[in-house]
Amino acid sequence: MVRLASAQRQDQEDPCKTKSKVVGDVTYCDRYWECINSQPELYDCPNGLVFAGKHRGVTEGCDYPWRSNYCDGKQLANGPISTEHCDWLYGIFGHETSCTRYWTCWNGTATEQLCIGGLLYNENAHSCDWPENVDGCQKHPLCNEDANGNVPLGKSCNRYWQCQGGYPRLQRCPAMLVFDRRSLRCVVPPTEDCDIPTTPIPLEYEPEQQQQGKGNPNAIHQSSGIGGLQGGKLQSGGRNKN
Repeated sequence: MVRLASAQRQDQEDPCKTKSKVVGDVTYCDRYWECINSQPELYDCPNGLVFAGKHRGVTEGCDYPWRSNYCDGKQLANGPISTEHCDWLYGIFGHETSCTRYWTCWNGTATEQLCIGGLLYNENAHSCDWPENVDGCQKHPLCNEDANGNVPLGKSCNRYWQCQGGYPRLQRCPAMLVFDRRSLRCVVPPTEDCDIPTTPIPLEYEPEQQQQGKGNPNAIHQSSGIGGLQGGKLQSGGRNKN
């Protein structure tokens, strides 16, 4: 326990004289004072977080330092404690090899996250962002010539690669259109490489086959899975008391 009167500057606000019973340290933005049994006690925020105010931030009244000007005119009392993929025990950090992935760290445990929809991770904003706002990302070889252009897919007439921020996404032309390798867009056929697409007539099934669950042996059944993250409530690693 650190007593306010003996350990802090005279201009430090006494938490026991405030309604919230919790105040930030006047010198260090990653420390705060709480009134316990009518006595002020000093606490450290979890490593990587700074004091935001009672019932604010991500845990214990502490928040990511880049979310606001919490540290203006103050300094940090504690240096980083690093683990694998985490510069601090708590925080959001860029991926070592990918521009579309990043790490969220909670009490030193890193969880890999993915930016979707053609977005890239922006280390300055600590979030997924449009590719034009992200500098220094390594691009995919398919998209070297145009980071946001279209690229033919072999000899395919209806599928192509669409580059989004230097990363290719497989696309398909709308029905009855074909991909033109010269204009690099979907057009009305025919082109020099592709004829007018034909729609196959589906075969009729015998009633007996339908009852027995038999289908067209030439039919192709495709299935797709939907992957997602399952998140639970994050548990704090415990409050650090000085």
